[in-house]
Amino acid sequence: MIKQTKYNFATLGKPHSLKGYLYINHEIFFRKFSFKNEEVYINEKEYIVEDLKPHLKNRYLVKFRTVDTIEKAEELRNNSVYINDEKKDFYLFEGLPWPGFYVNKSLNKNYILNSYFYSENLIFCNIDKIKNLSIPYNKDFFSYTKGNLNLIREVN
Repeated sequence: MIKQTKYNFATLGKPHSLKGYLYINHEIFFRKFSFKNEEVYINEKEYIVEDLKPHLKNRYLVKFRTVDTIEKAEELRNNSVYINDEKKDFYLFEGLPWPGFYVNKSLNKNYILNSYFYSENLIFCNIDKIKNLSIPYNKDFFSYTKGNLNLIREVN
């Protein structure tokens, strides 16, 4: 069996109800996706998302299929939630995958994606050539083809 790379995209918070819901703080990029019936991993164990819904003040709640009590939900509190790298092509927004899949990876022969950050609803990438540069993460600067993220526009 080939070991899949897993990526942390969320952290679970306190339980919200007696039925097993928990607060989830997930990457802004992923808030466009429902995750219903999707596989995620917590402590190397697979869980299926039964429900993911917005809550008050831009917060979200998640419910996993096998977690149906507040006690089971409490056991998951403060744990990280991961997805497999095989989902790169599934989680695309405007043709680009989540930049977290490519941190510390080469974008082309000259650049490496060091990190990324959010500013409002925009994503910026910190890339490295000789010095660190921050550029917007959009189709004007990046392309995604055949599973590869590429920087398509030189930055001065």
